[in-house]
Amino acid sequence: MSHLVILLCLVSLALLPWCWFPPFPWLHQHAQWSDAVFALTALLWAVERYRSRQPLRLRWIHAALILYLAAAALSLLAAPDRASGALKLLGLAELCTLLVITSDLAARPNVSHLIVLVTVVTSLLTVAAALVGLGLFYAGVPTRLTGHYGDLTASRWYVRLQAGTYNPNLLANYCIFASAVVARADARLPGRLRRITQAALWVTVLLTFSRSILAFSVAAAIRAAATRRQRVLAGIYAAVIISVIAGLTFWNLKLDPTRPWQARFDTATPSSRWQNVTTSLRTLIAHPLTGSGLGTSPGRYRGQTMDAHLTPVNIAATMGLPALAAFAWLIILLWRGRKRPTDVAVWSGLAGMALDAMASDIEDFRHLWVLFGLADEKTISRKNEER
Repeated sequence: MSHLVILLCLVSLALLPWCWFPPFPWLHQHAQWSDAVFALTALLWAVERYRSRQPLRLRWIHAALILYLAAAALSLLAAPDRASGALKLLGLAELCTLLVITSDLAARPNVSHLIVLVTVVTSLLTVAAALVGLGLFYAGVPTRLTGHYGDLTASRWYVRLQAGTYNPNLLANYCIFASAVVARADARLPGRLRRITQAALWVTVLLTFSRSILAFSVAAAIRAAATRRQRVLAGIYAAVIISVIAGLTFWNLKLDPTRPWQARFDTATPSSRWQNVTTSLRTLIAHPLTGSGLGTSPGRYRGQTMDAHLTPVNIAATMGLPALAAFAWLIILLWRGRKRPTDVAVWSGLAGMALDAMASDIEDFRHLWVLFGLADEKTISRKNEER
C-alpha cells in the first residue's frame, strides 16, 4: 500500500504543469488530471494510515490549515454563488491536503530523491513543449502552447511561452518551484543533468516575458550566495527587485523585446494592477471578515471583476482577514520549525514565490503547496531525529 501511495503521489506531481492537456472535462474549468490522481492518493494514504494504526501526528501547522479552511468556509457564506464557492472550498481542502501528504511522504527514505527526479523529468518535458510551441509560432501555426502578450507590444517576432499551463505567468511561477526542487543539495542528481535542467528552466522563464523572471533571478541569487559577502549582495539585489516590482504595479511599462532600449512608462493610462489592488482594498474595508466571498474576484477594472494581482491583498479581500492571518501563520510556523542548517534550495524557492506574490495571485497554485510540504518535510525530519 505504501509503495502505491508514493507512486500515485509522484504521478500527481508529474502532472502539475499539465493543466489543459490532456483535457479534464469534469468538476471545474481549472480542474486537471493531477487533481484526480491526487484524490486517489489521499484516499489510499488515509487507508494506509488507518491500517497501520499510525494516525497523523497533529502539530501547530495543522491548526493553521484548519483555521485557513474555517475562514474560507465563513467566506463561503458571503459568496453570491454558493455552488461555485463550494467547489473553491473543495479546491482549498485539496491544497491543504497536498501540503500534509507531501510533507509526510517526503520525510520517508528515498522519497525526496524521487520527487526531485520526477520534477526534473516533467520540467524537461514542459520545456520541450514550450519550445515546440515557439517553433510552431514561427511556422505560423497558433497553439495553446503559447500565450497572450499582456503588457508587451504585439509582434510577429516573439511570443510568450506557456506550454501546458493556462498562462505564461503560471509557467514562470512553476519554473521558480522546479528550479528550487532541482537545486536541493540532498538530491542525488548527476551534476550535468542538474545543470541542463536549470539552464532549460532559465531559457523557459525568460521566454515567458513575465515579472516572474525577476523573482526567479532572486531565488537563483540566494542559492548561489556561498559567503557572507555574497549573501549581503543577494539581499541588496532582492531589495532592488522588490522596488522594481512595486514600481511596475504603479506604472505601465511599455516594452518591445526586439527594441528594449525603447522601453517607457505610460503615465497617461492608469495601471490596471494598481486599480486591481486599490479596488480590492476597498472591498476588504467593506467586508473585513468574509471578503467578497469565496470563488469571487474582489477587484474591478474597466467594469469587470478582477483578482488583486497581489497575493496577500487577494486572500484578504476574497476570504477576509482571518484567512490572511491563518495563511501568514502557516508560513511563520514553517520558518520557525525548519531544520538547521536551513534548506537553502527550498527556502530560496519560497523567497522567489514571495516576490512573485507581489505581482500575481499565487495562493491557489498547487506547486506552491507542494513546496510548503517540502519545507515542512524538514520539520518532520528534525522532530524524528530529536526523538
